[in-house]
Amino acid sequence: MAVFSANKTELLFDGEKIHGLSHFSYEVFKDTRDVSGIGIGERIGVARGGLKIQGLIGVNSNSELLNKHLDNNTHFQIIMSVQQDTYPEGLGVKQFTFDGCHIEKREFTLEAHGVGHTVYTFNADRVREA
Repeated sequence: MAVFSANKTELLFDGEKIHGLSHFSYEVFKDTRDVSGIGIGERIGVARGGLKIQGLIGVNSNSELLNKHLDNNTHFQIIMSVQQDTYPEGLGVKQFTFDGCHIEKREFTLEAHGVGHTVYTFNADRVREA
């Protein structure tokens, strides 16, 4: 069983760190939408084999980089390097690369103690593990 250490994880968005990153999550699931008449190249965020990759990026305040990608409707890449504490193999670094990422929406909240928080929803064309 692999155990990942969140405090030893590095996330890069187009090669840059996002300041104030509070959380990152993603899910991979089967796309069950009726896509008759739609070519696979027209389905944003749907990986080969009918899998859909969707995730959340939480940032204290907000991210100019992610806002720019949303406003300009551009794609980017996320690279996540995670320290892996595995038994019996020992320590190692696992890398996840998300290609063809696209921001779908941005949700901003102002919390009671006066801190702004933005959650970005993204799709990716594929995720690779190394």
